[in-house]
Amino acid sequence: MRNGLKALRLVFPMCPLRLTFYMLLSLPGAVLPAVMLHLQRQIVDGAAVLGEGFPLEEALRQVLLLIGTYMVYKCLHLAAMQYMEFGYFRYVLLGLDAKIHEKSAGISLERYDSAEYAQIVQNARQASMFLVFTANLAVMSFTLGIRLLSVGGYLTILHPLLIVFVVLVSVPVILEKYLNAKYRSGQMQETIPGKRRKEYAAKLLTDSNRKKELAHHGACHQIADKYREACREINTIERRELHKTSHLGLLLGGWKALFHGMAVCLMIWLLARGEVSVGGFSILLTSFSELTGAFGQLFDRAGEILQTGLMASAFFHFMDFEEKDGEQSMEEGVEMVRMEHVFYWYPGAQKPALRDISLCIKEGQRIAVVGENGAGKTTLAKLLSGFLLPTKGRMEMGSLPRERLCERSILEQISAVYQEFGRYQLTVAQNIYLGDSKSPMDKERISRALVWAGLNPDKYPQDMLLGREFGGTELSGGQWQRLALARSYYRQRSILFLDEPTAAIDPLEEMALYEKLEEMASGRTVILVTHRLGAVKSADQIFVMDDGGILESGSFCQLIEKKGRFYQIWNEQVKWYQEKNRD
Repeated sequence: MRNGLKALRLVFPMCPLRLTFYMLLSLPGAVLPAVMLHLQRQIVDGAAVLGEGFPLEEALRQVLLLIGTYMVYKCLHLAAMQYMEFGYFRYVLLGLDAKIHEKSAGISLERYDSAEYAQIVQNARQASMFLVFTANLAVMSFTLGIRLLSVGGYLTILHPLLIVFVVLVSVPVILEKYLNAKYRSGQMQETIPGKRRKEYAAKLLTDSNRKKELAHHGACHQIADKYREACREINTIERRELHKTSHLGLLLGGWKALFHGMAVCLMIWLLARGEVSVGGFSILLTSFSELTGAFGQLFDRAGEILQTGLMASAFFHFMDFEEKDGEQSMEEGVEMVRMEHVFYWYPGAQKPALRDISLCIKEGQRIAVVGENGAGKTTLAKLLSGFLLPTKGRMEMGSLPRERLCERSILEQISAVYQEFGRYQLTVAQNIYLGDSKSPMDKERISRALVWAGLNPDKYPQDMLLGREFGGTELSGGQWQRLALARSYYRQRSILFLDEPTAAIDPLEEMALYEKLEEMASGRTVILVTHRLGAVKSADQIFVMDDGGILESGSFCQLIEKKGRFYQIWNEQVKWYQEKNRD
């Protein structure tokens, strides 16, 4: 219930004018049923004395008035439903999306390495729809309440004793809806784990990239078994709850029949005593179904609000996510980065990914981070580029403590090419423009970036749509990586961060591309993460990582002269290339 109230406080102020118009369209539909009951009573009472001087023209006029009132009621109801969908709640969804994006913009990129955080964001996006449902149900519940008050009030005006009639009609309906909502809420919570496993298995079986590997290894049947197992688990829970609600429905059906009979007896008694007219008796019969239906819908809405409130909790969990970011901007100084005894643990890890790191990088230096897989080079690079905050130790960037710096101010100074680069299903120009989208698109600059990256502008025109998802042209892995390099070239920042920038490019073309990277690196601070040691010869400082620590450091010549771990890896790679050339 608390989440439901939070949802209403969040959603209702988003589009107040649109909400007001929606309410104005909905409210007539709440009071017109009472008007139609009054007209029906007059028609029946008039028909009863039609041969006693009651004019036929007056009876026809009342019938036409009833038909007209009903048509107005239906038109307003349809208009309210259409406006709810297209004129109000779509705008609310856009507002909720904007809140999610605004919140995400303030989240540290460190969080994006966490699968748990990714699930939180996904849940929040799904939950935003339930916030809209909650608000819609609240509006509908409000209009239903007005409808009940108008119909019940009209009956009470006819005869005060008819309030007993209203109570007799409402009690079993309220009880039935309350218990059903309680059972459904419990079932929803119990089936969530099984539904998540079912959706995950279905995704594995339908995603083309994952399906290829599963099919290659003959493992599709195992995932299909997981899918069927989750389905059976959900079915078992739902079948059990269905038995409960079926037994409850039979019991409450008997209660409703009893209360119905009591209500009919009350109506006959009032008619026999002459305390209601024949027209009044007819609207009592009509209003019985009217009240029953309205009460049923009202408590259906109440139960649904409870359920959607539970589902919307994921949105508030994300919005309440606490993030700390510095308030100062990064300054460019002589000592761009300094680390002193820095450690870093990933959440839930048993041992640190980085341990006791101490280093100093000056502005304009070329730094290389090398090491075997799992040595910690990527984690170190993430700290150097501002993605992560040290778990322990001191880190300064531009003479200021890292924790006092705004993450965005650091990233604004970096041009980067990542090993896992983006393959955006956009045009060639848009793919490159994403590198510096805060300024107007410069097509001349885009052309230069394409040429620099080795992509012929005639073969790859700027308006070419890329990727199969929307019917565009698919590129090879190497072509996509060249596009990522062009994006970095277009960005032109003072710090160049390269994480395996040629991993998807043919080795024969690799050195030519590294020569272009050398040109782009001129006058900049460069951080290169690679396992190909031939690319680090021009580095001012090379950090050799092993088991989360810096095993050795120095220039290329210094490390070769030491004949340590770097020297061993270098000789192994040279030997491998020589053998390949002989083959």
